[in-house]
Amino acid sequence: MTYDDDAARLAELGSALPGIDLDAPSAARIVQRARQDVGRGPSLLRLVEPAVATVLVTSYLVWAIAKVFEAFP
Repeated sequence: MTYDDDAARLAELGSALPGIDLDAPSAARIVQRARQDVGRGPSLLRLVEPAVATVLVTSYLVWAIAKVFEAFP
């Protein structure tokens, strides 16, 4: 399959779908939210959460290794 085949298939599938039935205020809210997100980078949470998880897992691993060394002096 090529890109043209995929585009043609997508156009075929899209033409069979019903149109979206939205009132004007709902459509305006969707547009406003979409435009706010365009061009923004990923949130800081995407960096902080893995860092916190790494610290927790590393501290648990250090604790487990310390307990192993305590058990076998």
